Amino acid sequence: MGKEEILKAIKNAEKNAAKTLADAETKASSILSDARVKATELIQEQQEAINVNSRSTISDAKSKAQTEADKVIKQGDKEILEITEKGAKQRKKAIDSVIDSFMK
Repeated sequence: MGKEEILKAIKNAEKNAAKTLADAETKASSILSDARVKATELIQEQQEAINVNSRSTISDAKSKAQTEADKVIKQGDKEILEITEKGAKQRKKAIDSVIDSFMK
């Protein structure tokens, strides 16, 4: 092989190396871009899952709180009714007692 052929072979090898490098950079850029898109999609999916879970947890907590509030209200209404009934029964005795004390 002559000098000219060797120089051509070296130039062709450099050209091929430059093309391979450019192709590798393009592929790396594409892979990185795809990875960013997938990461963004994954983050959005997880945020939505968290939001759904949070809404469900809040809804369950509200439901439990309402159930507990209903129990407390029912118990309070029952106690008010008992006090009112007891007061009505005791009212007659109280009136009679006051009247008797004035009559003496």
